[in-house]
Amino acid sequence: MAGVTAVFKALSNPNRLAVYQIVCRAAARSKKGLTIEEICREARMKQPAVSHHVARLAAAGLIDRSKSRWWVYCTPSKEGIEALRRFSRDPAGFEEA
Repeated sequence: MAGVTAVFKALSNPNRLAVYQIVCRAAARSKKGLTIEEICREARMKQPAVSHHVARLAAAGLIDRSKSRWWVYCTPSKEGIEALRRFSRDPAGFEEA
């Protein structure tokens, strides 16, 4: 996890937040994750923009990427979600793990 500051900075971009929400919603339906192409269709963004946003979200520790042949599957990071939950429960007492 890159830190709570990096997480909030990554999520402060409206397009990146939309990509993250798309990935999280898909995880509720399927454990496999979404490909960049699937995210592009749902977000109505072009591939370079989605790839950039996914890279920033992954660097912040919010998205895990796994490669299968030539496809990259994106899933929400359990550690990233847990850090957000810990912070929202007690922002004053939050410490980086």
